[in-house]
Amino acid sequence: MQRLPSSFPIAIVVAVLALAPALATTASGAELDTERFVPVEELEPGDRCVGKTVFSGTEIEEFEVEILGIVRGSAPGSDLIVARAFGETLERTGILQGMSGSPVYLDGRLVGAMSSTWAYTKEPIGGITPIGEMLPALDAMDDETGELRGGSGGFGRLLFPEGEFAASRIGWLATAAGTQHSPGDLGPGAALGSYEGRAMTPIGVPLVVSGGDDAFLERVNEILGAAGVSVVRGAAAGQTDTAVELEPGSAVGVQFVTGDVSWTAIGTVTHREGNDIVAFGHPLFNAGRVESPMVTAYVHTLLPLQTVSQKFASGGEMVGTFLQDRRRMVAGRVGPIPDLMPLKVRVNEEGYGSSDFEFGVMRTPPYSSLFAGLAASGAVAQAVFSAGRSSADLTLSVRTGDDVVEYSTTFYTADLPMRAGGELAALMDFVFENSFEVREISSAELTVDVLGERRQTFIERVDIDRPIYHPGDEIEVSIALRDWKGARSDESIRLSIPASIQDGFLLLRIGGADSYHEWEADRLGGGLRPRNFEQHLALIERSKPGDIVVAQLVSEEPGLSLQGDELRDVPGRAALALGSSATSGAVDLVEYSLVDQVEFTTNREVHGYHELLVVVREDN
Repeated sequence: MQRLPSSFPIAIVVAVLALAPALATTASGAELDTERFVPVEELEPGDRCVGKTVFSGTEIEEFEVEILGIVRGSAPGSDLIVARAFGETLERTGILQGMSGSPVYLDGRLVGAMSSTWAYTKEPIGGITPIGEMLPALDAMDDETGELRGGSGGFGRLLFPEGEFAASRIGWLATAAGTQHSPGDLGPGAALGSYEGRAMTPIGVPLVVSGGDDAFLERVNEILGAAGVSVVRGAAAGQTDTAVELEPGSAVGVQFVTGDVSWTAIGTVTHREGNDIVAFGHPLFNAGRVESPMVTAYVHTLLPLQTVSQKFASGGEMVGTFLQDRRRMVAGRVGPIPDLMPLKVRVNEEGYGSSDFEFGVMRTPPYSSLFAGLAASGAVAQAVFSAGRSSADLTLSVRTGDDVVEYSTTFYTADLPMRAGGELAALMDFVFENSFEVREISSAELTVDVLGERRQTFIERVDIDRPIYHPGDEIEVSIALRDWKGARSDESIRLSIPASIQDGFLLLRIGGADSYHEWEADRLGGGLRPRNFEQHLALIERSKPGDIVVAQLVSEEPGLSLQGDELRDVPGRAALALGSSATSGAVDLVEYSLVDQVEFTTNREVHGYHELLVVVREDN
């Protein structure tokens, strides 16, 4: 047994070896083919192994590895092999992001995959995932019993600039539909920086992104960094024409977006069984059953960094499909490539023309919404002349089954690219996260009209034409609007009082979309909840775009909502009786019944709220 080099940090070795006997054992290697694979039980500190990975281009190179210790039961049902790598390149860089999955062999038998390391370590020390914990993915490759859904979703709101989601049209839709929850878990996470860098973490995965400016890439890094992903600018996939046959040690990519831009996570193939491969040695997002393009990869250079160094690589040719994203591996099959969701983005900017983009996006919900939104954000960042505070009109079209969901809004935002992409991702989440049907999105289109000035207006004053009205009268309402520069404009609308109305008071309220959404949620209460998918989509029609002014006349008499649809002209006593006797949950009381509603659009985002009491008397 070869002795450890004197330069090795002894404290880590002592900690590893002291913990190993005290931790629970696992049976991860019990059924391995020991002629090809090494069970954890056979390994001993000091064993000399050989690793394989790509440091340049597509050529697989070998490096030496020494086993330092085995931590049994490092996680439930899992063991961890701690090792040190040797070689001129790794002595200079340490363990590299992009090495995830690099196979390690002992006397020609596969031990496992390089998968974890420490930040700021002075030597190339890392963890190896035992191959016995990765091979089960091969048996699950054809298992289609689970839904092609990777998590709880809600990722759209992650893209929104701070404070803008709650007041947005799509934010109200999420609340009304009951899908307003914390965003789903993006994956296993990285602990870089925790314990002052002393925590072992999965080797970070370089996510090569083409398109978008530096500010956009930094924002993406903030969003995806929690999953152990490091965003790096790179070329679009397919830029290298070198033919590559994937084998253990080859660089490989999981592609989330292709087309006019490319988003590709780079790792290394651990093992190939026929056309099936396992890679990475840790999950990307722990999404379960997935369908993502498998691509070859080309390493341009290595980036030695103080934290964890990185392979600078690009995705290449699409050669198959990744089908599993599990706790200890990513696995897929060389051969047929997956069907992608078409996404079209058009950006029109006053004075600068139009830009058009087309993408294909992975279909696994809810990650398809996340990466569709990010890709759209990158396209907007690339197209607009200035990405500072700005106003925009946005139009979305999403096709799901036989339904075409159309959505539009106007907003003033601190970050136009992320707001536009966030609206798309959140609308896709709205379709995916309904409580009634499993829905796929077959295609999506986004148009962003960037306006040349700040377009916001405020409701400054509301007046009515007289103090007292009779049943059957019309109310003439004057509305004074003031833009952010102080310029005023006046609008006049009419609302009708039914001839059947009784003496008393009506409440007139005037507001922009944000105010309307708030008061409707209060007025309808449980009656706003959808009872089926059609009503779920119908919430979009109930919601209002940002450039609208809504005038609503309501009565203090309670009303009814039957299975999510509001009933008009129900007498107050009848409404109370029906609401109190309903036990099925199909009938909900409405706090104030709607008498009349009128709305008009402006070319500006509207803010403000006013209300007036309207007196109704049959006789003066």
